[in-house]
Amino acid sequence: MGKYKIAIVNSSSFGQVFPEHWQQLTHFGSVDRFMVDPQITGADLAQKLHGYNIIIASVTPDFKADFFDHKDELYLISRHGIGYNNIDLKAAQRHGTQVTIVPPLVERNAVAENVLTNLMAIVRQTARAAQRVQADKYEERAQFMGREFTGKTFGVIGCGNIGSRVVELFHIFSDRILINDPQPQVSPQWWQQHAYVQSVTLNDLLQQADFISLNASLNDTDWHLINQTTLTQVKPGAYFVNHARGALIDEAAMLNALHKGIVAGYAADTMEKEPVRADHPFLKEPHCLITPHTSAYTYECLHGMGEKCVADVQNLVEHQPLTRELTHLLNVK
Repeated sequence: MGKYKIAIVNSSSFGQVFPEHWQQLTHFGSVDRFMVDPQITGADLAQKLHGYNIIIASVTPDFKADFFDHKDELYLISRHGIGYNNIDLKAAQRHGTQVTIVPPLVERNAVAENVLTNLMAIVRQTARAAQRVQADKYEERAQFMGREFTGKTFGVIGCGNIGSRVVELFHIFSDRILINDPQPQVSPQWWQQHAYVQSVTLNDLLQQADFISLNASLNDTDWHLINQTTLTQVKPGAYFVNHARGALIDEAAMLNALHKGIVAGYAADTMEKEPVRADHPFLKEPHCLITPHTSAYTYECLHGMGEKCVADVQNLVEHQPLTRELTHLLNVK
């Protein structure tokens, strides 16, 4: 066994679906799993992970400056996912810790396809209708009216790795696709191949789109991007789906918009605070569909994610360069 101590933190899937990934890590050292409070302080997290010099990290908890200030020697944080949101990269650099993520294309199809799945489910009220059958209430089926997608206007907020794939899937139903993104992370070739896409202001998108997908990355400018003010611009009866970051929406404002009928339905695979508990008001709202951050949970995607994390550890141990992410512009078809 190698000399390294490896911690798997808050990932319930790494090494579970594909146990060979866990086994491969044992060639480099001891491996332990930690499930911690997502709100744990940096100092407490550092104490709990004392002695561990490699971390494979989920979307929680936060690895902020106070964590690195208290942590003993840490060589690597390999994110079992595609975002850096919960890691202070500057603090990591100051303390000599390398940080890597899964290449975005690994999750592209899985997340985008789940956007479409959950949007269709909330629009057609699939889960509620199925529950009525289970409750022996088959005759109540007329309550579960939905909308058709064909010919409608679709809006995509954030046109990067996943947002661009959502655009492509929406094109199955319509040529009327609007995007809002100050800096779309796609190549000129992608624009040429998808000339039907219109780039518009946020207000124009909200006012025109029947179905809106949130696919933006979370930063200081788009925290609670969808809020009480922006929701006043929404086309009445629009549906939202959020599989990016929970904090892109103000949850209280969205709940109010649902109650007033401004928004017809909201589907989300990511929430501002996770894990989501059973008393969350969205779970009592019949026009909400909340899933437990499972957009990446396909066999193909999880295998690719696990392979990347194992490769990160192996490259570190063998003193090889670590690949942090893909190129800036995506040459996706």
